[in-house]
Amino acid sequence: MENGSDRTVGLTYRQGLWVLIAVIAVVMRLAQLGGAPLTGAEAREAMLAWRASRGEGMPLGPYNPMLFAANSLLFTLLGGSDELARLLPALFGAALALTPFLFERYLGRVGALVCGLYLAISPTALVGSRQLDGTVVASVGALTFLGSLLRFADTDRRGWIISAAVGLGVGVSSGAAVYGLLLPLGLAYAILSALPPGDHRLDVAAGLRRVWGEAALFFPVFGITALLLSTGLGWNLSGLGASGGLLAAWFERFGPAARVSAAPLTLLAVYELGALVFGLGGLIWGAQEGRPAAVLLGLWAGLAILILTLMPGRGPTDTLWAVVPLAMLVGLVAETLAVDRWMVGRGLRVVHLAIVLVLWAYAYLMLARYAYYGELPDLALVVVAVVLQGLVGLSFELVLGGGASLRTAALGTAVVLLGLTAAAAWGAAYGHPADPREALVSEPTPVNVRDLVETLKELSWNETGVSTTLAFAYEAAPDSVLAWYLRDFQMAERVDRLQDLAADELGPILVTEGRDETAVPAVEGGYAGQDFPMRRQWTPRQMDCRLGEVGCSGPLAWFLFREKPPLPEPDQWATLWRRGTASHNR
Repeated sequence: MENGSDRTVGLTYRQGLWVLIAVIAVVMRLAQLGGAPLTGAEAREAMLAWRASRGEGMPLGPYNPMLFAANSLLFTLLGGSDELARLLPALFGAALALTPFLFERYLGRVGALVCGLYLAISPTALVGSRQLDGTVVASVGALTFLGSLLRFADTDRRGWIISAAVGLGVGVSSGAAVYGLLLPLGLAYAILSALPPGDHRLDVAAGLRRVWGEAALFFPVFGITALLLSTGLGWNLSGLGASGGLLAAWFERFGPAARVSAAPLTLLAVYELGALVFGLGGLIWGAQEGRPAAVLLGLWAGLAILILTLMPGRGPTDTLWAVVPLAMLVGLVAETLAVDRWMVGRGLRVVHLAIVLVLWAYAYLMLARYAYYGELPDLALVVVAVVLQGLVGLSFELVLGGGASLRTAALGTAVVLLGLTAAAAWGAAYGHPADPREALVSEPTPVNVRDLVETLKELSWNETGVSTTLAFAYEAAPDSVLAWYLRDFQMAERVDRLQDLAADELGPILVTEGRDETAVPAVEGGYAGQDFPMRRQWTPRQMDCRLGEVGCSGPLAWFLFREKPPLPEPDQWATLWRRGTASHNR
């Protein structure tokens, strides 16, 4: 009876930690969800759903069928907003942090919890969850598919086959990330399976045969799930073709791209340094200790990085394909460290841990000082702190032995890197989510678009007594950012070109994409214009610095604070024109 009570207490404690991780993930994804305006890609998806919710037509071009159906329903019931448009990815982003539970047998209890915690605060996962994009939704589907298959192989419970089929159905109907995650994993498994027995070979043939034996259950459930989610329970039959288009769009990313995002390794080093460092460490440890799971995860992450590097049309949050296996490797390392009970030399190890934290904190402060002032003595002090880390670790190892010093240093370093990861996530999601110098955000829309909306609402109040009944014409593409933010103005008329309007159709207020005065038809009295930035673009390639250049502190300031280089000039504008004077005010 006593043993059973202990098991119950342990299970409750573990469940409590999973609930805590879920709360952290939900809060971080829902807080200030509409803080940044929708990007151009987000606005297009939102406008498709908005028009469908108002009975103004179904989409004709490529789109995300699952997000389209969900947002059409939300907009019909609750109206449109930035927060609602991003709600489904945010909720799935919270679920992403819980998927490591499915891999608990392979990661260990502590390893699965640490992996879940990392995915909860991962900058890539967090930013991806707060965008109207299917990357995180499809990732949850892919991991549910994989985890459920493993659970079935372990338990033979057919419910896991249904769960796997539903997960894959979610993946293929919500985004190309399902292919970005499963393809490198399949290649990694094929490589390991080709190795001679005993050399990290994975023996899962029996499990795969049992899974294949349930094909008669899996494929019908998968097909029905994909059909229902793609078509919005049958409401939008063209969504089935759109699901197939997601795979075609994934292959198209290997073709030429107008704008290529930062290199995958750059994004990982800047935002996911903890996963990169401990993932690499876990791979080395797994190779030395003959751990097939660690080697498979390392190959999975490496092949995902390779595929992303060869893919010019990749997006910044596609790096999640590599972050997921790296987070699992972090979990494996944490499980190994958790076995260490600190029973030998506990006092000395606590002292060593404190020294490790102090030295890393000092190194960070000196790096920050160098980033601000560019003084080389500060950089030299960073090197001194790193050398001292090695000397202190060697000294404690001579006293403690058995790798105790290495494990202590790893624990202290993990705490520091976890803090850096959380800080990077906070900055990207809340600190400056519309800053183009945040490389995880592709072509963000400046908050100035909301200034334009507020200006128009103020004019509407003054002239009509209602904030959204101002009559004006605006020049914009039907699925553009401008069309999304002006959708609530009931008397506004969208046109492709103002020049196509007759003189008597031009009102006292006009809005154009761009700020060229020739876009406004000439009328008596002329128009005065006020412009608003609509897009700024920047990539780390624009850093004016060479590797090894003395005194090059700009990249470091960007790495730590995103404060350098200066904010780039806008390359897209919107202009509010008022009739009355020919002068152009800016």
